[in-house]
Amino acid sequence: MEIDPRLVEGKYYFAMVGESQLMALTSYLDSIVAIFREGEGLTVVVAEDAKDDVAGLSAEKLRGPFALITLGAQTDLYMVGLLAKITGALAEEKIAVNAFSAYHHDHLFVPFERKEDAVRALEKLG
Repeated sequence: MEIDPRLVEGKYYFAMVGESQLMALTSYLDSIVAIFREGEGLTVVVAEDAKDDVAGLSAEKLRGPFALITLGAQTDLYMVGLLAKITGALAEEKIAVNAFSAYHHDHLFVPFERKEDAVRALEKLG
């Protein structure tokens, strides 16, 4: 399978917000890339244009910038081993990765300054 890594333009930030704070971000719906509920609160991934407002809600918990790489290959949520192979290739290059599997594609958040290295490592996988 050709994974077809595609670098998405922009910088992305992770933040932890309370459920009540999420409503304050509704004007940035186009900038919210992902939301994941954890026991400690909601992890929100936002594009750079929303970062300052998110930081205003929880500045000490803002992390980034990250680059977003979307795998162009349509993947199956039941596929076994794909992310292990991908994260292994990035680990060999000492590149941190936060992976998110969505319905059609897998998405990787890597440190922004290592984005080109990450794409090269993924292209080597084929």
